[in-house]
Amino acid sequence: MKVVIIGGGIAGLTLGILLQRRKIEVVINEKWNGIQDKGHAFLMSDDGYSILKNFIPYSKEELLSKKVNRFSLKRKDQEELIKIQLNGWHCMKRKNLISFLNASLDRDTLQTGRSFSHFIFEKEKAIAAVFENGDVEYGDVFIGADGSASSVRDAIFGKVNFSNTDVKEVVGISAIQALASQDASVFQKYQSKEKGLAFGFIPVSSDEVVWFMQYDATFSDGSEELSPQHLSSFCKEILKEFPCEVKDILEANDFSDSYVWKTRDFDVLPSFHKNNIALIGDAAHLALPFTSAGTTNAILDANVLALLFEQFNDFKIIFTKYYNNRALALASQIEQGRELKKLFLNPMMYSERGYILPLISDQKEHNVTEVIKPLKVLYFTDPICSTCWVIQPILRKLKLEYDEYLDIDYHMGGLLPSWIEYDKGIIKNPMDAAIHWEEVSKKYDIPLDGDVWIEDPLHSSFPPSIAFKAAQLQNKGKAIVFLRRLKEMAFVEKKNITRWELIEEAALGCGIDTAILKKDIAGKGKDMFQEDLRLTKENKITSFPTFLFLDGDETRFTLKGVQAYSRFKEIIHQLMPHALKKEKTIHAIELFEKFNIMTTNEFAFLYEVSNQISELILSELFEKGFLKKIKNKNGLLWIHKQDD
Repeated sequence: MKVVIIGGGIAGLTLGILLQRRKIEVVINEKWNGIQDKGHAFLMSDDGYSILKNFIPYSKEELLSKKVNRFSLKRKDQEELIKIQLNGWHCMKRKNLISFLNASLDRDTLQTGRSFSHFIFEKEKAIAAVFENGDVEYGDVFIGADGSASSVRDAIFGKVNFSNTDVKEVVGISAIQALASQDASVFQKYQSKEKGLAFGFIPVSSDEVVWFMQYDATFSDGSEELSPQHLSSFCKEILKEFPCEVKDILEANDFSDSYVWKTRDFDVLPSFHKNNIALIGDAAHLALPFTSAGTTNAILDANVLALLFEQFNDFKIIFTKYYNNRALALASQIEQGRELKKLFLNPMMYSERGYILPLISDQKEHNVTEVIKPLKVLYFTDPICSTCWVIQPILRKLKLEYDEYLDIDYHMGGLLPSWIEYDKGIIKNPMDAAIHWEEVSKKYDIPLDGDVWIEDPLHSSFPPSIAFKAAQLQNKGKAIVFLRRLKEMAFVEKKNITRWELIEEAALGCGIDTAILKKDIAGKGKDMFQEDLRLTKENKITSFPTFLFLDGDETRFTLKGVQAYSRFKEIIHQLMPHALKKEKTIHAIELFEKFNIMTTNEFAFLYEVSNQISELILSELFEKGFLKKIKNKNGLLWIHKQDD
């Protein structure tokens, strides 16, 4: 089979490489002469990037990119609305990627100077592509990868109905080392509160940033398109109230290399093919640039098609399965782009809590239906309670085996208001707490380092407790992961988790928006914490952990302190005789994918092996590069390497 690709951009080149790796004959036809390095830079998700990394053994070029780990949205007065961790995003220059892809191609695969004219058909099937220079390329299958203004698409489907250009975008790359080196991992965006106007930038190398200005098309009289000088003046004037760093980026930009992008999209086509001609990339589907999905989708299209060419010989089957695989997700992305446009043009109509991230795979969850679980459990705890650290393996075992039945409601008990107000048992001061933690560590053989009370003592458990309640406002599941991370930082890493910078670090790592978290800590989070204290007092809870198992509104069972796991199971089965434990066998790595950080004895308990066997398994995974570890004087934390 011979595949003729029309278009030598990212989609066409990627598909050509993937087909060649499968020993399929391919010719790529590009209208421009030579390698085209037009365009600036873009974001790509790990979905696309991981496919490109497979080309490295074949390429003579390096795959140059910058990892983007965080998104920040601010108002033009520097008020931060959103600050959240991103997962697996990369920023790269288009010319770097095009060079990399060209270096990965077999010689003579790419034919340049070929601008598509029409197809030659025989019995309704295309047998050749004809180009304006008179060249003719015969083939068995033809792929249109010629961009949003696709001539191939027009030839097989006619003109599509593009949406109106309601938003325009100016793009550039500025050589500005100070900003690029300030934080080389943040996608920073400033957005006006009053109107559709935003400026964003991302470091693309150690001394460059790619930037974009999005604006309501009604702001423009067209003058910004006349010359680089006009464009420069237009951008500086419309952004004059934005921060100084925005002005610095504009001053460092060469506007002769910038352009105005009239953003638009079109509905998902009813099919991506007609007979033996198919479309990929922007030729097949086009979303608004708010989603940063275009490049990733082009690579994913190519990968899906190449896999299908490897599995099937019938182009009808290949193209039908290709459409079925891609169309639904692409339709969702197009809708997300349109929703983002509405929010952009009407910023007064939404708050940061309803903001959708401008990245397709990191979009905010909407309309998530909470699963109703039949057995209600009130869990009273505290971020610095050492006994609550001891029972962490039990909580995780319950999640593994009985999660579908248990609705565990976390409540903060307020263990340490301050040292002035604390007088419980033998612990009177931070030094007593240090001694107690060391005793608990030895008694239960768990990593627990009391030196934090000597080196950087916590003044109260209230700040991390309030932070947890504030995190619950965003996502209850993430809040539990956040609480666990705070405990790891305090008990093993000797960190004072009352400090905001450490609370923020933990929250970012758990997918919590820390700009919103900070506001909620000062507001509703405090109110929720006070309600927890009231509930603790009302139920006469005086020690932690305490579990209340409810039957309706009535407490049927109470468990306090360290209890055997069998006691939890016994209560569950008394309240729910038909409850079934999950019996699924889980691999060691799967455990780390579910709980990315574990102690040695926690892994042993969950994996149901001895501590000695646990150490052997974990050490082997460490040697193979699957895990890393944090060591303190009383033990280890094992961390899934993927979560670095």
